[in-house]
Amino acid sequence: MQFFLTLALLASLLAVTLSAPVQIAKRAPRTYQQISIGGGVGGNALAEAQAKFPGNPATLSKATAADFNADAHCSVLAEQAFIDAGAIASSNRATNGVSVGLFKNKVLKIFGTMVALQAQIAENGGKASASQQAQLDDLTSKLAVNVAVDKTNAGLKSQDVSFTC
Repeated sequence: MQFFLTLALLASLLAVTLSAPVQIAKRAPRTYQQISIGGGVGGNALAEAQAKFPGNPATLSKATAADFNADAHCSVLAEQAFIDAGAIASSNRATNGVSVGLFKNKVLKIFGTMVALQAQIAENGGKASASQQAQLDDLTSKLAVNVAVDKTNAGLKSQDVSFTC
């Protein structure tokens, strides 16, 4: 008799658990210092950015995609802090450590924005709208340019900036 009561209780708990609404786990927002790749040395920004935005955009949860979007937006806002700190935004080899960090941050912001956009496209069945495709093409082009600049800065000391989102 005890066995059947226990079994009935477990079945009831299972039914309640399965019928409860599923909450999407959202992590605490990351600070810019947690996502920044501005320090160190130039030359490997793409791999560093990929480590900050891990996973396959097609399989990201809505919460993770939203978190990545917030992180990417933070790196967009941080760009001005690099310029204020003396970075020179040109399309050739950086002239100082803050400029090296600026280009590394550009790779981070573009890559993060691409991941967030690709997750949004995947969420909508994997078919990009015309405007999404245009944005993705533009981001892909900008990423290639900034990765190339980062590669020319390979081995140069990179200086990060302090920034709060």
